[in-house]
Amino acid sequence: MRLKLNAAKKTDVGKQREQNEDNAFQRIESLEDGDYGLFIVADGMGGYKAGEVASQLAVDEMSKALDAFFKPRFDQTTVKLDTKDIQAQTTQSDDPDATIQLSAAAIKDAQKEIAGEDDDAQKTIKLSDSIDVAAREQQLKKAIEQANRAIVQYGEKQTAARGLGCTVTAALVEGDRAYIANVGDSRTYLWRDKALKPITRDHSLVARLVESKQIEQEDVYTHPQRNLIYRSLGAGHKNVEVDTFLEILKPGDMLLLCSDGLWEMVHDPDLLKVLNEQKDPKQICNELIKLANKHGGEDNITAVVVQVSA
Repeated sequence: MRLKLNAAKKTDVGKQREQNEDNAFQRIESLEDGDYGLFIVADGMGGYKAGEVASQLAVDEMSKALDAFFKPRFDQTTVKLDTKDIQAQTTQSDDPDATIQLSAAAIKDAQKEIAGEDDDAQKTIKLSDSIDVAAREQQLKKAIEQANRAIVQYGEKQTAARGLGCTVTAALVEGDRAYIANVGDSRTYLWRDKALKPITRDHSLVARLVESKQIEQEDVYTHPQRNLIYRSLGAGHKNVEVDTFLEILKPGDMLLLCSDGLWEMVHDPDLLKVLNEQKDPKQICNELIKLANKHGGEDNITAVVVQVSA
């Protein structure tokens, strides 16, 4: 489905911090088959200026790694399949050694498409939907992994910044598909038909306590250990685990990406109220930042709003 994207971003230092360690990014390109978009929110941590560096590195490295996503396509993405070792290498990659691990189900679908061909020969085919999804999710994961390496390497070179890191959430939009990823407690929400749904899951202690029914969802906002996260970019960890999600978008949908400085100050009912009342992404960002500051502005505040239309 051909969809039109309209987006806005805003970040604010808040009421209680001296510097803003959040960073946001948006890019929309109109190609022949519709709008393509990349949206990122990164929330830095690691002391004076180090968090700001980490979040900026995350945005810079991810946007650079995903630049090829916006290149014009003369045909569908193609992939070479080797049925013996069930790996696929995208023809778009600049790295000849870069491979994408595919699920057994995805490979089975692809094998059906080339049934009757020589099993010993590699064939280039158009991607089935399942392989296309796997490829895009892997592309997004690799971009975040590249950002993680850059942050760790910076910390190794700059002693004063050792241990710097950040959380991140990102949305890669292609046609009616939104590929969403997160590490940490920055969130992405989907607003649809006047209802708000969190897509990502926080990698935090309080989120685990809610899942195990040790505390209620409302306790997340006041728990003394609410800022403890168990997954982030950087922080000395050379490997990062990335969660990915797929949402099929419809005209009228909105995506909200935000740092914890927003959702901790503006709880879901109030987020929903603003999204229901405002239609312009820029105005929504302004209202959300204003409301977060009104409620205390205890942290840096960042929002990216993406509006989807036919």
